[in-house]
Amino acid sequence: MKLVDLLTEAVETYFVSAIIKMERKSGTNATEIYNQVRAIKDIVVIKIVTNDKLESLSDDNYDYALLEIKFINEGTPAETIQMIKQNALKIPGLVKFFPREKSLVKIRNY
Repeated sequence: MKLVDLLTEAVETYFVSAIIKMERKSGTNATEIYNQVRAIKDIVVIKIVTNDKLESLSDDNYDYALLEIKFINEGTPAETIQMIKQNALKIPGLVKFFPREKSLVKIRNY
């Protein structure tokens, strides 16, 4: 790739929320899972949002959390979200990753 191509390439930033389901008995804590989600390629920022309904669903086996994810788009937003989901499900202790597609919002172009 040429330098000119890199300089003229537009970068799109999006926001999406996702519900995650984490195992309690796996030995990993929630903070470690959040940090590993932050480390996924294309994710810029995650914010953990407290949600009473999700907290009420948590039990002795599983915890639920709502994440607000800001990411850089590569290809289409749906493809990028799918890639993020695939990488997130590789994290030990993370059982489910439900991106809320209706919450997808384009933030800006750079």
